[in-house]
Amino acid sequence: MCLGFAFGKLLLRPDRRKWILTIGIAATTLFFVLRGINLYGNGVAGLTFGYPRSAGAWSIQPTLSLTMISFFNVLKYPPSLDYLLVTLGPALILLGLLDRAKAERGLGRVLLVFGRVPLFYYVLHLYLINLLARLVALAFHQPIFHGTVIADFAQRPLGYGHGLPFIYVMWILVVTILYLPCRWFMGLRSRHRDWAWLSYL
Repeated sequence: MCLGFAFGKLLLRPDRRKWILTIGIAATTLFFVLRGINLYGNGVAGLTFGYPRSAGAWSIQPTLSLTMISFFNVLKYPPSLDYLLVTLGPALILLGLLDRAKAERGLGRVLLVFGRVPLFYYVLHLYLINLLARLVALAFHQPIFHGTVIADFAQRPLGYGHGLPFIYVMWILVVTILYLPCRWFMGLRSRHRDWAWLSYL
């Protein structure tokens, strides 16, 4: 978070594109070096909320695809150094490449809306996903425990859950539903710049 505040200062520089690309490439390269050495950067094995977490060194698997999965299997909670480098590095490279792009229409305009109200989107999407998960569970006659969809994989009944195509459809649905509220809130913020508290959402 502290780095994020410092990064905001960097975005005000006229040569920001060069700096963003340099930091992004350096972070991504450091990820591959640390992960390749396989000694440091991905936390330690243990339990989070009762579940085994992915952590530690990667290993050669029976197939190339499984080896790649093992290589990129980095600890998200709490975020390991490898996780931060492999997510922030490519994101910064993309940000640097798109720095001069115009967001006046099309996909650029859509992304601009979400980018201007990130916390507002984040809070809304938590409630919307929870609601949709309950509706889907009811529609498919799947169990709901403690007011939310069952989370403990050990308790899952046979056939519980959905395939990846269904998950992508739900993801697109959530983003589509939240576009109009986010656009409304972006407009509200631009009309009321004197309301300082809006800048935190």
